[in-house]
Amino acid sequence: MTGKTKKISFLIDRNEFKLIEESCLFGASAERNLKRAVKEADKYRIEFSYRELDDLAGYIAHCANHEESEYKQRKWYKLQDKVEGLLIPPDTKNEVDLLNSLLPALATDLRYYVFDVWIESGRARPMEEKILRRIQIADTQSLYNFAKVITRAFGFFFDHCFGFYDNFQKYHDSKKSYELFPDIGEEPLRPTTKGVKKTKICQAFKNVGEKMLFLYDYGDGWRFVVELKEIKYAEKRDLRPVILESIGTAPIQYPPCEEEFRDDEDLVN
Repeated sequence: MTGKTKKISFLIDRNEFKLIEESCLFGASAERNLKRAVKEADKYRIEFSYRELDDLAGYIAHCANHEESEYKQRKWYKLQDKVEGLLIPPDTKNEVDLLNSLLPALATDLRYYVFDVWIESGRARPMEEKILRRIQIADTQSLYNFAKVITRAFGFFFDHCFGFYDNFQKYHDSKKSYELFPDIGEEPLRPTTKGVKKTKICQAFKNVGEKMLFLYDYGDGWRFVVELKEIKYAEKRDLRPVILESIGTAPIQYPPCEEEFRDDEDLVN
């Protein structure tokens, strides 16, 4: 990584190249990066800025979640894991390397929180099956990073404000609440509400069995139930989140409106 803008350079094979090309059809902005790819033996070296790669990861997660072919979906998930692994903040990566080299005995001090996260069914969007993701994440990660992992696990874009609340019926009356608003200089729903960027997961969730409402996008009002199922010590210090289980196909975040359906029908007729 050189220059003012940090760059991430890595190798991809031909199949991964094609997947990234396909993600561009769904909105990913990686065409320029692909054109600049350099052939090395049977692979390609490709380069992204941190922000570009972070954006690409979101599109890959979206493609993976909505892929109908199980075989191809596994390829998407494999590419997603690869890209997400490259997105570990450099400062964090250096800290982990230092701890592992100087204090190897402390590697097991890292705790993983295992959550069940599912979309809450309601009158607005009734669901025939439970749509759930089991997520393992380091307890030292921020609620902001946790929110990013949740949305991407369901194939959503991470492009809206959100909050975590302990009152499912009237979230604005929650005794414990965390929102993005304080972090971006906006007024929170309640004066006692804390931000999400400086709040660690272990500060918001203390005991197994605790549940919170994760409200994403206050306009569309996507409601996720977040339940802490297990706390365990890590065998090695790895801060990357992992999707342990995926049940059900997530709904489309931005479904076509009725006018678009009518336009498509007119084209067919």
